[in-house]
Amino acid sequence: MNSGVIDFWWNWDSAIKVDMSHLHPEVVAKAKKTFTPMIWGIKAPQNFSFFRFGGEYLMGYNEPDQYGPACAGESTSGTFGCGENDYRPATSAGFANLFDPAKAAKAWQKLVNFLAEVPREAGAPLSRFAAPSMAQAATPIDDCSRDPALPLNLKFCRGWLQVFKAKTLTLECKSLKGRRSNCWDVIEALPIHAYSRNAKEIKQKLQQYHEVFREDFEGHHGRSVKKLWLTEVTMGSNEATELVTFVDELMNSHDGLQNRELFGFVERISWFSEWSMGAFTLSSYVPHPDEAWSSSLFEPTTGRFTPHGASFIHHCAGGGMTATAIPPAATAKPATLPEVPRSALSACSVGAHVTCPGGGSCEGNQCCPDGSTCPSAEAGFKGCGDVKVEDCTKVTEDVRLLLLSMTGPWHRP
Repeated sequence: MNSGVIDFWWNWDSAIKVDMSHLHPEVVAKAKKTFTPMIWGIKAPQNFSFFRFGGEYLMGYNEPDQYGPACAGESTSGTFGCGENDYRPATSAGFANLFDPAKAAKAWQKLVNFLAEVPREAGAPLSRFAAPSMAQAATPIDDCSRDPALPLNLKFCRGWLQVFKAKTLTLECKSLKGRRSNCWDVIEALPIHAYSRNAKEIKQKLQQYHEVFREDFEGHHGRSVKKLWLTEVTMGSNEATELVTFVDELMNSHDGLQNRELFGFVERISWFSEWSMGAFTLSSYVPHPDEAWSSSLFEPTTGRFTPHGASFIHHCAGGGMTATAIPPAATAKPATLPEVPRSALSACSVGAHVTCPGGGSCEGNQCCPDGSTCPSAEAGFKGCGDVKVEDCTKVTEDVRLLLLSMTGPWHRP
């Protein structure tokens, strides 16, 4: 949190599910301010403290375009309709009638209007809705009115959000700012999730959503202006070099998300940070038996950034972005990056090839040209004339805990 590179985080709930009792009050305040709550199902929350945490947005349902609850093969066989070979993510459609977008629109209307009337303190910052988060494609393809719990029916609904939009445009809602509108235009952000073996497919999915919802992103035909959020993204791999390449191809300023001419409609990006997950089919890639993927931005035992975690943070900070967010569209003023210690932005693993503070490069237990110890050397290395000027192998405990808080149920694309 103190690095200044965290803009928002979330954990699939309206409550913060992290023990912060041992953290400094300033760190706790920053964590609350950047937390984005989510409404999981059709029941309204019983506690409304999230209104005053400090974030502006409240996210809608999680992946209602897929049927849950989670199935994990033989371990869940016989529960909630799961078979021995069924693998499904945990989604909001698991225990609620949200898979059919037309029915979900009525539940959304009830929820929005209820929350608009919740008494809260004057000046409470939470004042905007984000739509339910999508996992599937933007273009309507499937009949989503059939019960996904039945064995032969589809467990996913491509184009869910388009049907949801059409229905909510016919319903009346009151925004958190007290304005009367239809139940679609109270929404100011469209979150989606994307998983792939390559960055090209992620970018194609973003462009597809931009095309299908262009009038919303550009504010045409009476629509409120919305932004696209990529709130879950990762690569299906546990190879460090592949993950770093994926991050570089996704985030670069040439044809990646930092190119605001191409992706100015994308406002936030959040890496799906879970240490490991069971492999599943991605596009044409079929995983090997017992294959597992590691996607975390940090090492769970040491708290150091993984190679792709360091690359992700580097791209965010270097391009005027924060660690989980992309700045406003290209037409807006570029965000000013807070002054952050260089070591916080260039976190590395011990032995990594890094740039020396005074110029040149080094690797692990070596000396820099100016005689100082290499930033990626082991903590006990004493073979140079001077100690480390910078230490990129360390990450602050509060940043580590925040990244840890972004773990949650695994999801398919």
